[in-house]
Amino acid sequence: MKIWLIQRSESTPHDGLGDARIMRTGMIAKVLAERGHTVIWWTSTFNHFKHCHRYKTDTRVEVSNNYHIQYVRGFGYQKNLSISRIIDNILMARRFKLLAYKDTDKPDIILASVPTIELAREAVQYGLKFGIPVVLDIRDLWPDVIYDFFPTYLRSLLSLAFIPMVWQLKQACSHATGIVGLTDAFVDWGIAHADRSRNTNDRVFRMGYWSEKELTEKQEEFSYNFWQSQEIEKNDDCVLVIFLGTLGQSFDLIPIIEAAKILQEKKSNAKFIICGSGVKLTFWQNQAANLSNIHFTGWIDKHEIITLLKIADIGLAPYINSINYVDTPGNKPGEYMSGGLAIALSLENGSLYDIIHEYECGFSYHNSPELLAYELDQLSKNRERLETMKQNSIATFKNLFDAKVVYNQLAEYLESFVSSEN
Repeated sequence: MKIWLIQRSESTPHDGLGDARIMRTGMIAKVLAERGHTVIWWTSTFNHFKHCHRYKTDTRVEVSNNYHIQYVRGFGYQKNLSISRIIDNILMARRFKLLAYKDTDKPDIILASVPTIELAREAVQYGLKFGIPVVLDIRDLWPDVIYDFFPTYLRSLLSLAFIPMVWQLKQACSHATGIVGLTDAFVDWGIAHADRSRNTNDRVFRMGYWSEKELTEKQEEFSYNFWQSQEIEKNDDCVLVIFLGTLGQSFDLIPIIEAAKILQEKKSNAKFIICGSGVKLTFWQNQAANLSNIHFTGWIDKHEIITLLKIADIGLAPYINSINYVDTPGNKPGEYMSGGLAIALSLENGSLYDIIHEYECGFSYHNSPELLAYELDQLSKNRERLETMKQNSIATFKNLFDAKVVYNQLAEYLESFVSSEN
């Protein structure tokens, strides 16, 4: 079958030197191509993480014989939450429409991510015109999640500004062939906007993580040398706590920095490694300037991530208290669990909270520096308990988050639409 995947914000296999981490759409594309399908992934020329253009104009690039990425020229933006990003979303949708209607090689099915709403709606409209099934993948509760970043007194004004966006969302959801999402809550959110009952076309597919292959001897040596140069290495006498991700508005590192202060004063054997870049990096670095047990590495590549997962003990999930993160585990747990890391979660309820407690693969610190410091101090003194959490984490990954399992199931689901029409 021929399938179009529409997602404009992820890293692609062409980013950097080909060492960027592939995410959900990239993993789905890989699985579908390996199953023999012809895949076109529509995305932006604009790199969401680096805030720069990959190509100057619309460009189609081969990943493998039956898998290509169609880069659509974007407008670009410097802040992820900004007017320029909204403009970019609108212009991207218009450009997609222009290119898609010119493409004579029509797909058998389309999987479109939400967000962006504008692209998803254009995909659904395209499907309606040509009789092609379109499945929406609810990845983010946009625009509902935006309210969490603004004071309460502005929310009424925002709701007026979002009326066109919500209308487009309802149009997309109500005319989609099926709705899938990361959790039942995400699927139900899409169904509510479709104003219909849930049916057999609506399914949950978690945010899977692709457990990377072992590094070559040279790659491993280089990566371990990198971490040693940062004075970071495997040490059973030290609990190594890491964060991997974009340092922006979605996370709150202040309780982590405060916990590091408490642990340093107690001379507890725990160390924090914060990996990534973003708009709040400098601010958080300044807040932690006098601490020797917290280290900011900046952006790291996938080889360094693989190595770090082998030497670390605990992965931080310091989400803000937003519906977007309460209702879904997100992509961090799968990544951490693939390396057998216990999870330290900021939230005190929700999807990931339930998983952690059911499978006993981590703990919640309720966004309290004191509680986080206490838990880490106790785990540094009770290595056996920590190792049990880590083993439970690996088992949880295999049970819930292994991308090879999750996305092969998703592929079978998509194939069912096409086979039923033949």
